[in-house]
Amino acid sequence: MKVIIAGGGTGGHVFPAISVAEEILKRSSTNDVLFVGTKKGLENELLSKREYNMRHIRAEGIKGRGLTKGIRAAFSALSGTLDSVSLIREYRPDIVLGVGGYVSGPMVLAASLQRVPTAICEQNAFPGLTNRMLGKFSDRIFATFEESSRFFPRSKMVVTGNPIREELLTFKGGPSGGDSITVLIFGGSQGARTLNTVVPEVLGRLGRDDISVIHQTGTPDLDSVNAAYRRQGIKARVHAFIEDMAGVYAEADIVIGRSGAGTVAEITALGKPSLLIPYPYAANNHQMENAKVLERHGAAVVIEDREATAENMLEALTDALRKEKLDAMASRARELGKPGAARAIVDEIIKLTGVN
Repeated sequence: MKVIIAGGGTGGHVFPAISVAEEILKRSSTNDVLFVGTKKGLENELLSKREYNMRHIRAEGIKGRGLTKGIRAAFSALSGTLDSVSLIREYRPDIVLGVGGYVSGPMVLAASLQRVPTAICEQNAFPGLTNRMLGKFSDRIFATFEESSRFFPRSKMVVTGNPIREELLTFKGGPSGGDSITVLIFGGSQGARTLNTVVPEVLGRLGRDDISVIHQTGTPDLDSVNAAYRRQGIKARVHAFIEDMAGVYAEADIVIGRSGAGTVAEITALGKPSLLIPYPYAANNHQMENAKVLERHGAAVVIEDREATAENMLEALTDALRKEKLDAMASRARELGKPGAARAIVDEIIKLTGVN
């Protein structure tokens, strides 16, 4: 089976794509995966480390770019569609899978025009513009949340969950146990200013000596966050970037973070309680939509970024750190989690293509 996976721009699109690719290649030594992205996307760095085959097409984002840049992006999308038509004729895939981002649009559209089976992955409860458009003519829609069904033809949609990295699922460590609590704070690869500013003060005001801290800050705030923990008298492991996410997830008893699709998929698949402060400028406020799904199921506590004061977070965290509350949120998170998402997606791809 030959599969084109198109998309990228952010880790939230690339990591699920890698998970699906790994599952495809595990199924048979004759399977082949070709990634399609742009020359500027994060996918180039992440995929080059894993030695995947990759090709580029022309594509730019359109939404919110103004008239002049919007026109340029529209022409780029047309050029990208022509690039995609040529690439499909050359590679002759059995299916094209779009994993999100503006690269998916031209590639999935070109495949549909050439009668090649198509599918898209929607990671968020509120889909982005590209996927809302692609859902009209894609053959399958692999959704993370049942809540996104209102945006797509229900007959095409399969709730598979959002694939996460295999190493997160296979890591053998775990919390140290006992009476101590490990708090993991991270706001994505670049950190989150709200978390970096408020959380050290909140943890200091808790006045508990049974809490250990792991905090990913992003490079700009590394020194200031380190200094803040020292002022509070808290021993914390502070990192600009954490390479070993499997290890720190395993240690964590609770996660404080944003609510991007990747984070939500990981903490539910791993059964981690969470205090979520959604990024307020995410397109269509999709991070809040994601967080609200967890909150409705009792898997997380949610605070809006504008309300994430030290007082509000102190109150929320004091309640969340009660053992019975942690246990209940962990149980609800596991109920929402779908650690077999990549397998479910590949099973559906096989059904769709008829290639086993």
